[in-house]
Amino acid sequence: MTTAIRVDGIHKSFRIPLDRAATLKYRFTHPRSSARYRDFAALHDIGFNVEAGEFVGIIGHNGSGKSTLLKILSGIYQPDRGTVEVNGLVSPFLELGVGFNPELTARENVFLNGAILGLTRRDLQKRIDEIIAFAELEEFAQQKLKNFSSGMQVRLAFSVAIQADAGILLMDEVLAVGDARFQEKCFDVFARYKREGRTIVLVTHDLGSVNLYCDRVLLLDHGRLVADGLAADVVARYKRMVGALSDAEVGEGESNRWGSREIEITTVRLLDANGATHHTFMTGTTLIVELEYVVHDDIARDFACVLTVQRSDGLVLAEADSNGAGGLSIQCPAPGVPGKVRFTLDRLQLLEASYLVSVGLRDRHRARVYDHIEHVASFRVLDSAGRGGLVALEGVWSRGAPSTEEASTMASTS
Repeated sequence: MTTAIRVDGIHKSFRIPLDRAATLKYRFTHPRSSARYRDFAALHDIGFNVEAGEFVGIIGHNGSGKSTLLKILSGIYQPDRGTVEVNGLVSPFLELGVGFNPELTARENVFLNGAILGLTRRDLQKRIDEIIAFAELEEFAQQKLKNFSSGMQVRLAFSVAIQADAGILLMDEVLAVGDARFQEKCFDVFARYKREGRTIVLVTHDLGSVNLYCDRVLLLDHGRLVADGLAADVVARYKRMVGALSDAEVGEGESNRWGSREIEITTVRLLDANGATHHTFMTGTTLIVELEYVVHDDIARDFACVLTVQRSDGLVLAEADSNGAGGLSIQCPAPGVPGKVRFTLDRLQLLEASYLVSVGLRDRHRARVYDHIEHVASFRVLDSAGRGGLVALEGVWSRGAPSTEEASTMASTS
């Protein structure tokens, strides 16, 4: 696989003034004074690769170095040490709306901002109506930008930014764009980018979207890369690190997890037909839920795995029990031995929406819960046909021959 971004041992520091001597006015009025600074190390020895077509998230608390790293990748900042190699055309979504002129209309600003992105006037003329419609600003296209709300301006900026034809997209907090409905449209754009095989690096605080879209996540803490792995694993570590779970949730176990832990779930992954981890699937394709576990106690009996799928609004859609009809008897290995079980849907029948997965390990009679994790994973389904509803109906349309009575009636009237 081609490497789109290669980062090796980069460091970045900034000089922070400690007093007013840093200002020109103060230096002019106090010629004998000297400015004092302290060095702030924003990034320490950061190294990672991003393969072409990967959707990589970067998370961490405020001030952890996320935006600094993205600006280095985009070429705005240069690292003090280390190297950055970017193979492909880059489109940075860092400061949406930079370059907009408040005295110009929305349409005029589309041409202005599009030119900054490298789009020709001919290209923009072809796309202008589509851009304005995506931003939901058809009624305000001829209004000056200074009369727009901040949300309208950001929607317009995002609509222009997605016109860039770059193969590598660097996005900083773009998920905060607009209201919930407009965000859904943005999510559809991200899903399209993934289908097109574009490389995306996303900085965000929206952990739900990280779980939903990212193939891989980097976790920064005070300028250091402390985790690099699957979204669910890294997000869980980040939540523990910042204390996102309350004392009540971690007292005797998290509120979304319970059980004796005689058998413990260690990993849950969502895979496609090729075994690759994904969080976006097309209707009709293969979806595999893979669960890894480890046995802590000597349990000389079989056990069952139960999987539940809910829509994001909480509606329970289905439950699958490995001990059900045509199911699988899971024999318990010796203590300390890991195990793995998969549930495969050859043709996913769910239609376009976001979904949550819960998994549990129980004895065969469901009398004892060994481990249960509620909402352990999430995924989004896209339907190329745009059908409404919850599930795809796999029925076949046919045209029946008319009855004898209908045929005679048709003949008499012809």
